Amino acid sequence: MSEQNEKQRPSFTAYQVKTDRDEKSHFTKVGAAFPHKDGKGHTVTLDAVPVDGKIVLRSAKERLKSSKANERSKSQDMERD
Repeated sequence: MSEQNEKQRPSFTAYQVKTDRDEKSHFTKVGAAFPHKDGKGHTVTLDAVPVDGKIVLRSAKERLKSSKANERSKSQDMERD
């Protein structure tokens, strides 16, 4: 990675997403995307390349919101049982 990318946080995290038999998605981090100074693009750095060639970019905020929503749903399901 360049010095610039080491100092700044990524705008997006790159994931490989696999869906299991129960239609549950499993995210595996494979890299990150860093914004350009001019705001007109991103540089994507990958630590791994998915075999299927499909990469999903998610912002940290989106992933955090999704994770919290799943946790709330699970705790509500447990309260019902």
